[in-house]
Amino acid sequence: MFQRELITISFLAAAIFLTVLGAGWFGVRALHETSRQLVVDTLPGLVDAGQAEERMHDNRHLMREMLAAHTAAERARMIESVQTNSTDSLWSDYANSIFETEDAQNFQNAMLARSNYLQGCAQFFTLVTAGKTDQATALFNGELSRRFQAYNAATEKIFDYNVRQGLARGQSILGTARYAPCAIGLLCVLLFVFGLILGLRSALGGTSKPPGRG
Repeated sequence: MFQRELITISFLAAAIFLTVLGAGWFGVRALHETSRQLVVDTLPGLVDAGQAEERMHDNRHLMREMLAAHTAAERARMIESVQTNSTDSLWSDYANSIFETEDAQNFQNAMLARSNYLQGCAQFFTLVTAGKTDQATALFNGELSRRFQAYNAATEKIFDYNVRQGLARGQSILGTARYAPCAIGLLCVLLFVFGLILGLRSALGGTSKPPGRG
């Protein structure tokens, strides 16, 4: 009878021990994966999208100033500044951090809106270079403004997506860091209790044997 209880308790202790190891391994693995996604995907996406949006508004402000420029040389310098401040490299970097379907769709929509906007910018620069200020102003305030708004809205959608992902992944990391130690600690306590019971049963079983005859 004692041997059967001993075997049962031993199996239970081993099961709890393996559960502790498994819970610890899966907890660390989940924490590592979520942290990796946050560092490799979300944070770079936030930085690239935020910088791209900032450059977009800087360039648009400079394009507005072109309409008030007095000389062709000044307008040419402004056009060169806008082109130098391009968002090409930022969007190229962002494309390398896309891992989710929703993110890929948002990016595709933004690049389509960007392509339409850049076509309008090319027309605007042509008019500005030719000194056709009235036509350039009409284009800037009309069709080009609508294309910019579409491009800006698509960019903000990308930024908002990364904000949501960052919050969700951050909360996941905090949740794992908060509750995993408690769960593992509880399992360790159970393992200790079973070990204590096993030790006591073994000790009691040893003392209950009748003494041998010499």
